[in-house]
Amino acid sequence: MSFWQENYGFVKEVYDFRCSKYLEWMDNIEAIIGKVMANTQYTAKEFKIIKDTFTSLCRDLEKENTKSWLDMMLEKLSAHSAEGEEGLSGRDKAMKAQEKKKLEAMIERHNSLMAPTMEAQSKVAHYSECYAFGDDIHPVMKVLNEQKHLSCKEIHPHTMEMVEDQIDKQEKVLRTIENQASIYNELIKRGAKLRSNPNAPSFLEKEIDRLETEWKETNEKAKIRLEMLNNVHKDWDTYENQRVSILQPLESLEEQYKSYKKVFDPKKGAEWLDRKKKKAETLAATVKEHYNSIKGSFANIVALAGEDKREFMEKEVVEIDERSVIVQKIEALLHELSDFNDRLNKLVEKMAELHAWMVPASEKLEFITTSTELTPEDRVKEIFDLQAQVNERLPLLEPLEAEAHDLLDAKGEEDSEVQQSETAKRHMEEFELIKETLTTMHEKVEIEAGSITQDQKHYAEYFQGVKNFKPWMDTAETVAKTPLAKPQTLEDALKLLEEVKTFEAGCCENKGKLDSAVESKSKMEKQTKSDNEVETLTGRWDGVKKVADERVKKVQELVDTWSELSTLTNNLTETICNISSAVKPDVSMLEGIFQKFRTINENKVKLLEVI
Repeated sequence: MSFWQENYGFVKEVYDFRCSKYLEWMDNIEAIIGKVMANTQYTAKEFKIIKDTFTSLCRDLEKENTKSWLDMMLEKLSAHSAEGEEGLSGRDKAMKAQEKKKLEAMIERHNSLMAPTMEAQSKVAHYSECYAFGDDIHPVMKVLNEQKHLSCKEIHPHTMEMVEDQIDKQEKVLRTIENQASIYNELIKRGAKLRSNPNAPSFLEKEIDRLETEWKETNEKAKIRLEMLNNVHKDWDTYENQRVSILQPLESLEEQYKSYKKVFDPKKGAEWLDRKKKKAETLAATVKEHYNSIKGSFANIVALAGEDKREFMEKEVVEIDERSVIVQKIEALLHELSDFNDRLNKLVEKMAELHAWMVPASEKLEFITTSTELTPEDRVKEIFDLQAQVNERLPLLEPLEAEAHDLLDAKGEEDSEVQQSETAKRHMEEFELIKETLTTMHEKVEIEAGSITQDQKHYAEYFQGVKNFKPWMDTAETVAKTPLAKPQTLEDALKLLEEVKTFEAGCCENKGKLDSAVESKSKMEKQTKSDNEVETLTGRWDGVKKVADERVKKVQELVDTWSELSTLTNNLTETICNISSAVKPDVSMLEGIFQKFRTINENKVKLLEVI
């Protein structure tokens, strides 16, 4: 019996053990490759264990000795009962084939593991660096996250000192972030280098992006917070300074307000108001500027301090609000004084107009009632003219008196300046004089007018109408007898036409006045035996009107003819120019144009002769 036959059981056991170990190794290598290639982010420590295990399993990756030994042992074990293949029984042959197939399957599996194993070997070192990179960014991320939290957490400083304290803290946050800059830049460079490797894992990109995003957000939020705090600090500074600066213009306005008073001389009052308004406007603009600055700064301060602090912080602002009311009070008082001055100015102007009319009117009334030079007709006319003037002005007294008392009468202690103003007293005395004089004139005029009958009135109107018509009639006859100047150009003719039309219109206008005088005479109940000059004047007017109408007709005809001739001349000039530039000119049309030109020109000459 041979060695193999004697030790078959032991050898078979060793063979099976080696096969199981071979399978176990392949199971382990598959598992570790799965961990290496898994889309899982390990810590550097965790991946080092995986890497060491993988490296250990890959020390004898080919397993050539193992495969040769297993193949050899399979041959030996299959031939344990006989020498050579011929001595094998059918059962042994089947067992050999089965074992051979298992061994080939294991070898095939081993061969199939070579490619992923080689791939894992090529990546494991780079992956190890990437996982180490992931571990290295965590401290930086932690610092950035802490600083971002400090930059985002709610703060409500409600004093300038608290704001300054927050600024110090935020500047410390920024310094902490800046201290991480070199580490961050180094990590970014390192990450970029790792990312450039084709074998870079997918998590690396996420880690780099996360680091960059965190760095950017933390810096932005820290700077925004610091900028906001600095702005609020400026608002506090502005708020404190403006609260002091606004006091001086407010005090000046309050003093100004006390000095305002009514001025009873409109001219001086206007000048005084102009000065006061300019000064008040300057001070009010300063107050409003300071006030708006205070309110704007305060709004920003409260926005950070929180609404729960508003009531406490508003106490200082309320005081300024209360004192700033002086701006509106001054505007209202100046408006009131301006209105007073405007009304007073109108009152004084109206009284001046009445006074300017009243003095000569009184003298005229005295002359009318005492003069021996006036004809009865002139006296009647003057009385009625003066009566109309008095009656026109008499209704002005009542509203004027009400306005005078409203503006110039004292209304209690608050109008003490009225009581003390000599100017106001003079205005009132002036009005009383005007009232008395106008009332007296009205009474006298009414007495005089009452003594005049309607027939006297109508006759006076007739007499004055005829009297006024005669001078015009004399002048018109002179104009009618004077020959017209012969125009030398079309422009002269147009001016002449305007003159004769104006003269003709004057004839019609004055005839209307004469007709009105005749109508007044016809209204008399008892006609006088005085000569009726109207018929004579009407005859004279008819002669002048006839001349005026003829002149208008002739000059109009001359202007029309001259205008037509001017148009024809322009057409003739244009036609001659066109003929001169034509290749085969047709001059036949010129004959008709020349003939028409000759006819119109002859007509114009005749018209000029008769003007």
